[in-house]
Amino acid sequence: MDDCDAVLASEPKTKDPFAHLAKSTFVMDEFKRKYSNEDTLKVAIPHFWEHLDTEGYSIWYCEYKFAKELAEPFKSCNLISGMFQRLDKLRKNAFGSVLLFGTKNNSTISGVWVFRGQELVFPLSPDWQIDYESYDWRKLDPSSEECKTMVKEYFTWEGDFKHVGKAFNQGKVFK
Repeated sequence: MDDCDAVLASEPKTKDPFAHLAKSTFVMDEFKRKYSNEDTLKVAIPHFWEHLDTEGYSIWYCEYKFAKELAEPFKSCNLISGMFQRLDKLRKNAFGSVLLFGTKNNSTISGVWVFRGQELVFPLSPDWQIDYESYDWRKLDPSSEECKTMVKEYFTWEGDFKHVGKAFNQGKVFK
């Protein structure tokens, strides 16, 4: 073992932040394959609702707190991409669709996320805490019509988005 291997071997093993949760029947990777490879409205969303384990997963709505500071749409999209990059190790246990609404100097960012567990996941790992405080988070009731509408609109990037009050501009998916 050389010096580099010795240093790597001596580093503490990271614990799975979700190890305390019971095994879930919902297979996130299966849903992500449906979302990526099949019709979102006709296949992926029905699969999502049919297989979602509401005990093992929760659905959250987020809205960026500092919308007045958003100017250029490309910078706003970079903001979303940066958050996704920093959350890379969360991919096995999360899915999110984050959208930009509005136009230059009049926009907002919001999204719908699906997380493993019933609590907001960001406190489980210091690596995930960088961006989440820039958003207001609200847990959605998966049995409510509001949640079903938001999942449909945010996962397909189509709809009225009445709660936003601005037109859809573009979006990014964390999968």
